[in-house]
Amino acid sequence: MEGDVPASQMRPSAVVVPLVAGGSPEKPRKARLEKVIDWGKVNFLIDNFALIYGTDTVWDGAKRMIMKIGNMAHAHGSDMVRLWKASESRRTVMPEDVVFDPTETCDLERCVNLYNGFATEPKQCAESEVEPMLDLLRHLCSSSGSATVSAADVMHWVLCWLALPLQRPGAKLRTALVFHGPQGTGKNMFFDVVRRMYGKYGVMVGQNELEEKFNDWLSGKLLVIGNEVVTRQELFHNKNKLKWIITEDQIPIRAMQQSVRWESNHANVVFLSNEQMPLVLEDGDRRHLVVYTPLADETGLYDAVRAFLEDDGAAKFMHYLLRYPLGDFSEHTKPLMTAAKADLQELSMRPPERFMSEWLEGFIPLPVRVCSGDQLYRAFDYWARRTGLRWIDDQAKFTSLAKRWVMERIERSEDGQALPPRLEYKVIQLKDQLAESGRKAVRCWLPRGTGPINGVSWGDWAAEAVGAFELPLGRYLRTRRGTLGGESDGGES
Repeated sequence: MEGDVPASQMRPSAVVVPLVAGGSPEKPRKARLEKVIDWGKVNFLIDNFALIYGTDTVWDGAKRMIMKIGNMAHAHGSDMVRLWKASESRRTVMPEDVVFDPTETCDLERCVNLYNGFATEPKQCAESEVEPMLDLLRHLCSSSGSATVSAADVMHWVLCWLALPLQRPGAKLRTALVFHGPQGTGKNMFFDVVRRMYGKYGVMVGQNELEEKFNDWLSGKLLVIGNEVVTRQELFHNKNKLKWIITEDQIPIRAMQQSVRWESNHANVVFLSNEQMPLVLEDGDRRHLVVYTPLADETGLYDAVRAFLEDDGAAKFMHYLLRYPLGDFSEHTKPLMTAAKADLQELSMRPPERFMSEWLEGFIPLPVRVCSGDQLYRAFDYWARRTGLRWIDDQAKFTSLAKRWVMERIERSEDGQALPPRLEYKVIQLKDQLAESGRKAVRCWLPRGTGPINGVSWGDWAAEAVGAFELPLGRYLRTRRGTLGGESDGGES
């Protein structure tokens, strides 16, 4: 009829609803729409996604990330994901076959490799073009020499450390770099360039990341730069956690709402700090190269580096490192003993360890001779009060820490053979001449090479030696604060 409105243009209010028996309107029946399957999208999921067996997670090969199946459905539609799950062509991998293998030697038919090459392409250049970066590193290392190591040696070691993982992707260095010193010296500027070479495989983290329960930030990393990762309150608490990242071959990766999985550890670690004591280093440490940076340069060095970076500097420096001669440098090359490292080790000592070190090295006016455990603790207690310690360890803790420090301090002979410990802590049974005191035994500190001779018993020898130590001990306990060489305050010597 002319003027009729087509059904497709009728408003909902114009729909005629028929009545059923009893006068109640019959509910309108919705037309059943037949779903159209987007097979192109289903095939995309089949080509790019792999179920990680035994988990509710998948590997997204297009975005190169692990995600939960529920999040996959949010992104691609639950109907598409159901078809993908039901497909016989869907790929499934075992959790242990999700690997981070920068050597690219894994079987890609079986494995999922989280590594797919560096994003930065090296740019060929002359060595002279890289001079601004070398000048910056030279400045940073300029104060790190020692009696046995030059600043040039330190700079060469750092360049080898930076070059090896680029020349052999996946190389796991068993050492870490520690650069600390005043603000504004260029530490962050230099290592930001290095991190840029690694792209997504490099990360800078702080204390929060280190303390988090979830550590998926560590997954798939070749370079980890810790920026002020340890404050004074957490020095000893975090020491083993940092050591674990440096040394272990496998690390557990914990991501929120995902199962824990283990991954090969190829992360090489750099610590940057403005603190005087950024880390706790044990005596005999073999894992850290320590550089204490000088004051900021005032000759225009940083402007030259910025100009270099604006001209593809990171790609040019990468080219330089890829060709840097390594010599016999390897993943296990021990770090140099810099003056900065020696200072940091001394700062890291607990009071009993520092006392033992100063006593054995002759910085305390007390001879290194046979003495009892009680006598040495009296000397420690006096030393601790003079140095201003607020909390002084009791004798049991002092002795335990002192024994461990002495045992772990390895000295070698001229031909390289390990010598016995400098001191031995030994319980010696006493003879009858001290029986009236009720004391039957004495705990003694025995310097290397000491002991009874000419048939004298251990008990007689120890009693005489301990008695003889009272004289220098009494002299030390009467020394004035600040006197040089341990002169007494005028008492009888």
